[in-house]
Amino acid sequence: MLKSLLRMLRPKATLPPRDRNLISSYDSCAPIDYETRAVAFFDILGWRQAVDSSANDHELRMKLANAVWHFAARTKSYVEEDTVDHPSHDEFSQFSDSLIVSFPYSDARALFRLLQFVTEFQTSMLFEGLPIRGGVTVGPLFHSGAIAFGPAINTAYHLENKVAKYPRVIIDHKLDGDVKLMDLMKPKHWPFVVKDADEYFSTDFLTGNAMTNKLARHFDKKIDAWLQLYKNDDNIFVKYAWLKERWLAAKSDAGWRVAIRDKIHADFHAGPAQTASKE
Repeated sequence: MLKSLLRMLRPKATLPPRDRNLISSYDSCAPIDYETRAVAFFDILGWRQAVDSSANDHELRMKLANAVWHFAARTKSYVEEDTVDHPSHDEFSQFSDSLIVSFPYSDARALFRLLQFVTEFQTSMLFEGLPIRGGVTVGPLFHSGAIAFGPAINTAYHLENKVAKYPRVIIDHKLDGDVKLMDLMKPKHWPFVVKDADEYFSTDFLTGNAMTNKLARHFDKKIDAWLQLYKNDDNIFVKYAWLKERWLAAKSDAGWRVAIRDKIHADFHAGPAQTASKE
């Protein structure tokens, strides 16, 4: 469902299909222009420690390879999917556990589309036991396949590397207006963003899971297992303690959203029944 929504929000075709073969088709004399793009830079929390431990651990190396494959394959399947009315001008690049995803930006809807993608991606990676940390901004960027550079990446990387600290994807303060606008326009009960103690908005990747009992039980066990695993490593433990606190807040926020969702579903299904009874 989310994939269909994101595809629908893509702007209709105004440009020819994108060339993702820049390395083989590159013309060194052709002009290079920056585009204004919404960009997310993120990586997998705890990756370096896992790699350091993998030299003599074949099972761990297999897990890391599977994680990187999943990381890239899930992104590629959405970013490069073209339709007749909506050819993709989205891009992604990957190196080890670092991933850059960018979408063309014209207004707040492009940011909303990127944030919805990031949220869904965070959730799927968390299911794999791989929490994500990242930063999102909008700005000048050249991005074609594996090649990406520009001021926007510098900003997104700074947010991920120096500011985010915990398993969250934070949004550049200059986009607060876009975030607030899209928060008002979406259905009230849909999780979207949360404002953290440091006043940064970050994607709400937990409340949707707290709205389903089965998923909530799954995440209760997973987060508690992480806390137990890293209880003797203060540097990592504090990040999962933050995740636990955020998870508890998400569970406490889920109740009113579930009530609205269930009422909408009940009203929708009651409508046809009432029409049939009148006939």
